Amino acid sequence: MKINVDTFAINDYLGHDFVCDCGRNHTTRLEYVRVCEHVKDDILKYLQKHAYKTIYLIEDENTHRVYGNELEAYLNANGIESDHVILEADVVPNEASVFNVLVNMKQQYDYILGIGSGTLNDISKFISHKVSLDYGIVATAPSMDGFASVGAALITKDLKTTYDCHVPTAIFGDLDVLANAPLDMIKAGLGDIVGKYNCLVDWKIAHIINDEYYCQTIVDMVYKSIQEVVEHADGVLTRDKEAVKAITEALIETGMAMGFVGNSRPASGSEHHVSHYWEMKFLFAHHPPVFHGTKVGLATPGVIALWKKLNEKPIDFNACRKRVKAFDYPVWEALVKNRFEGAADGVISLEKKAGKNNVEEALKRINRIEQKWLDIKRVIEQELPQPEAVVNILKSVAAAYRPSQVGIDDEMVKDSVLLAKEVRVRYGLLQLLWDLGLLEEYSDYFVDYYQNI
Repeated sequence: MKINVDTFAINDYLGHDFVCDCGRNHTTRLEYVRVCEHVKDDILKYLQKHAYKTIYLIEDENTHRVYGNELEAYLNANGIESDHVILEADVVPNEASVFNVLVNMKQQYDYILGIGSGTLNDISKFISHKVSLDYGIVATAPSMDGFASVGAALITKDLKTTYDCHVPTAIFGDLDVLANAPLDMIKAGLGDIVGKYNCLVDWKIAHIINDEYYCQTIVDMVYKSIQEVVEHADGVLTRDKEAVKAITEALIETGMAMGFVGNSRPASGSEHHVSHYWEMKFLFAHHPPVFHGTKVGLATPGVIALWKKLNEKPIDFNACRKRVKAFDYPVWEALVKNRFEGAADGVISLEKKAGKNNVEEALKRINRIEQKWLDIKRVIEQELPQPEAVVNILKSVAAAYRPSQVGIDDEMVKDSVLLAKEVRVRYGLLQLLWDLGLLEEYSDYFVDYYQNI
């Protein structure tokens, strides 16, 4: 069977082994997705179908109040036994939270059910993987794209780290709950989706330069999701259920795309790396958290602006080689220790393992970039919107479009271009700029761009 991007809805992707033109077969262990009103009936039917009699609910104070308490009472009344752990509101996905969930597990369970969005999904996914149990997630806000992905993003030793786990077997979302989620969380979901404009280009450029695996069918799948969200964006501020459903399903579909590929390429690129850097800096400073998707949306027009600048600038590749040869590792290490604080050792260890800044490898990549420069320029020209188009989408839903609107200062903006690539082993715009010796120049332009929006 082949994927038909034009006609498929979410459940058409489930339960099949797809033969793809990319040379791989795509499949997912996700069995069931339901986003509708009164979804608790569907949750009960799913649990009964699979004979799950004892479940462990992972919630926080907010999700327990808005849905968890009601759902647990309903399941108990219909013969499903349960225990639960209720984490504090605005829980951080770190070692302490994982330990809290584990020590509250009182018996052998048949199934784990997370109730929440980003953090609670990541914790539920990680725990279920560690204890070898299937899990499902009841989304309470359409705020991020990790519902159906294989990765769980946790903060360990102050470093944002993605762990390979497994996808849920089921995803549920009650439209009444989703539409009444904090409006900033709905906007965050939209921000996460518009970030896909960039990550897909990052992926294609990595394919051109490094011959990295690439699947056009999956790319088309994600582009369709982006378009659905953009077309319904005018319904966000009124909490229109069709708009909320479009965002929720797009977030799930992009998660499924990650599952098909086996990594986060279809949904995460340089815009996510910038977001991760900002998140880590907020944690170091004990700054109130900003939703992941909000930061991704914020980063996206700036990253696209860097691509456009690169496309317009004549490149002296011999000068690039000289700049790379002048790379000073001790200076880099000192900057990392200063900016990453408690996470610095992890960042340095990652670089020693991955060798992203290895000069000899960079010189090889420069040769490839020079050979493929016209192809790279063509991708930038044809497959990226103008940054102003993304800004206008964000403005249309009254979302933040300048970093300063959420407490990100110019130093953090500049440093995110200089250092965000260090948090992931993933080739994209920021690594490309490092290869060309242009990070410093472009970090200043990144600041100027946001100052002049």
